[in-house]
Amino acid sequence: MTLLLINSDFMMNKFGRELGEFLEYKNISIKEFADRINTTSKNLIDIIKGNVELSQNMIYNISFITGIPVSYIENTEQNYKMDKVIQNYLDENHLSIRNYINRFSYKELADEYHVKYRDARNDYAIAKDILKYLRITNPNSLTKENNVIFYKSKNDKPELLALWLERCNRIIADQKVEKYTKENINKLVEFIRMEASNQSFDENKLIMEFNKNGIFLAIQDDLKGTKVRGAFKVLNDKPAIYITRKHKRYADIYFALLHELAHCKSDYNRAKSGSIITMLDDKETEDYEIKADMQALDWMVPSKIYDIIKINYKNIEELDVVKSFFVYRLARDKIIKYSDSLYQKYNPLVNI
Repeated sequence: MTLLLINSDFMMNKFGRELGEFLEYKNISIKEFADRINTTSKNLIDIIKGNVELSQNMIYNISFITGIPVSYIENTEQNYKMDKVIQNYLDENHLSIRNYINRFSYKELADEYHVKYRDARNDYAIAKDILKYLRITNPNSLTKENNVIFYKSKNDKPELLALWLERCNRIIADQKVEKYTKENINKLVEFIRMEASNQSFDENKLIMEFNKNGIFLAIQDDLKGTKVRGAFKVLNDKPAIYITRKHKRYADIYFALLHELAHCKSDYNRAKSGSIITMLDDKETEDYEIKADMQALDWMVPSKIYDIIKINYKNIEELDVVKSFFVYRLARDKIIKYSDSLYQKYNPLVNI
């Protein structure tokens, strides 16, 4: 037989070309093979030309007669369909495939999150591996599938944010979380205050305490270029808190945790619909972010007390407060500078 000419730009299937080459190599006619797989010659020609998609039944019939594994045919078709989905997205957004994978910092992704690419020389294969890591089948659904509907900053990269969220999702997958009640928030606040008082930061101890009180916890490096500080979401009625390792001092870390706990207290129902993302230096902060900040600060040093003692901050040793939390509030209120020796002394760097 003569191999049929195929216009690959309009193909509905990809395996048809290979099937045509197989029949030519085996010297099997169109009519003979069509009879064997229980179809018409016209339909077989359409399959070889790529004019029609392969049904599951047709895949089984072709595999049965040729001995080509069903899995091979299915993978060929699935990869081709994904290539078309990606290409449509690229065309709609006027992107090249290299521009697209660069949005995910794909080299850093492999290094930092240990994502393996099946074919690192093929940009489309890399794109498919990234989508597989994110567990989405369409680039357009990236933000929707990663539940970031409360992410509104114009200054961050949603692709990197989605990767960080997915990394955190994977980290908490094996955590054993006990029953959550709203009263557990107060227990965790007191635990954090005690740890801060002792200038202690033990990531594993924190995770165990949060899990014991019904909350998933992930502390994970973000990819370069994102300003994300933390996130709060609800997974099957269990709260989940994620924070980055951008925080370098005791009060900074614990403020980030307390901020997300404040969301847990006030925005639990909101977070059932999507992650609440907290950004660094976000000038377009929503009301619920401001409220969470205020609650976190009040947990650090109750405002009624803070407003009285802040003028006596030089007598810090005599004050019954968590010292790192007190100087943190003073610096935020610009009463002292972050470079002030008082701040450096009482809110030192943490070795993370």
